[in-house]
Amino acid sequence: MPASEKPRIVKISSQMQVRIPRDMFERYGFGTEAEVVATETGIEFRPVKSADEKCGDILEALVDEGLSGEELVQRFRSEARAAASTISYAAVKL
Repeated sequence: MPASEKPRIVKISSQMQVRIPRDMFERYGFGTEAEVVATETGIEFRPVKSADEKCGDILEALVDEGLSGEELVQRFRSEARAAASTISYAAVKL
């Protein structure tokens, strides 16, 4: 959280649902899913990247390493398999 941003109070419904404020939802790129992470002080909600976004990030990093051709393809396949458990195929960027 940026130092200048003040914490906000949000309601928790009787069904344990929390509403993410619209400006935060848009600023952090939330789609249809959020990852909930336990921290030492509570929990964090993080946007889940779509498969397209995650694969694009992997490919960009490999190209930045100078990979191309068959070497790029092999490393991409390997890294995409490793990341598959963190990719949400249902997430959409709004």
